[in-house]
Amino acid sequence: MNSQQIGEDDTVDEVLQKTIAARDWLDVPISSFEGRTPQAVLRISAHIPAKSPAVREVFEPAFRRLGVMSGGDIAVQSHWDASLHHERNGIDALRSGLTDMCPVYSAWDPKAFPAAQTLSLPFLFGSAEVATQVAEEMYRSHFSADFERQGILMGRMVATSEYNLFSRSAISSLEDIAGKRIACSEGLEASLFTALGAVAVGCSTPEAKKKFADEDVDAVSISDSAAHTVGLFKNAAFRTSANLVRVNLEYGLSKTFYFSLSPRLKLVFNQWLRGLAQAGAQLFYGLTGAKARAEFKHVGMNFITLKPEEHSRWRAKAAGVEAELLKQLSDLGYPASSTLTQARLLAKQYDRWSANGLMQAALGNPLMNLLPGLPAERSGIAAP
Repeated sequence: MNSQQIGEDDTVDEVLQKTIAARDWLDVPISSFEGRTPQAVLRISAHIPAKSPAVREVFEPAFRRLGVMSGGDIAVQSHWDASLHHERNGIDALRSGLTDMCPVYSAWDPKAFPAAQTLSLPFLFGSAEVATQVAEEMYRSHFSADFERQGILMGRMVATSEYNLFSRSAISSLEDIAGKRIACSEGLEASLFTALGAVAVGCSTPEAKKKFADEDVDAVSISDSAAHTVGLFKNAAFRTSANLVRVNLEYGLSKTFYFSLSPRLKLVFNQWLRGLAQAGAQLFYGLTGAKARAEFKHVGMNFITLKPEEHSRWRAKAAGVEAELLKQLSDLGYPASSTLTQARLLAKQYDRWSANGLMQAALGNPLMNLLPGLPAERSGIAAP
């Protein structure tokens, strides 16, 4: 992995240097655009806590940036803490007009979004920012059909940092994980833990937090930033870095809202969404993750990194999951092999880029093919 991308063991200071472009974009003074009536109001909703860094340090400053970019023509109304709808009811909430943008995570419903499971295959991406770039670039050609047949559009795709295991007892070998109940995403990640000999318990983050607190599961597979945000880490004595999986956390978009925008505002809104995707990957999963690790160490959590020979054992066990997924997707009529081949080629291409460079490209030459009605795909950009 490029040293200018965000690594899973980076310190806060290291991540700060790698995310200058994203932080500059979100450094927006409060501006109320007094006296101006917006042309459109984006209602955004999610289950994440209103006090979380994702909201306070990414979404809220990004809303101010959208106001600046649109000249006050797009305002935002936000609803957090699952106050508007249950986290799993996002698609219904979008189609009914209850909200305009909200989570529709492919990791929660592999049957509805089978093709997107490819993006969670082990060892595919070196960083959240590269995984996010590749996911968005491949969306139109490989994943859009599954989302848009549900009657929604794609807001933004964001890949998480590496998921780690948070547990009460040490997990440092296949023998340790055998038979353990692991709270994880459904679909591909659940298949991985089953292959490792664990009992996979598919659930959302709020569900995982409760199951772990109730001792219904032995460990939770989750990103550092999310484990800290929801307080799950407080019941965990150990963090095992297996570097097996990251997932995509998509936010769907209401057709009604998007098609109500003027041609100018469609362009502005698309550019903002592409910036939001990279900023989310870099600042919540990158910077907040680094801050979370510092807190974990401060409270005495034990960090476990698999020994090379043990990691090889885990990797060998996980190898069959890829073949099985490709077969399942091929049987369903998806071009599974070509999807994975393209993902690997793009991952290799963008591995040469820095985190700052990816953010600059998202803003200066944004992808134009995720949403309908935009002029054309971008023509390409040299790696900054």
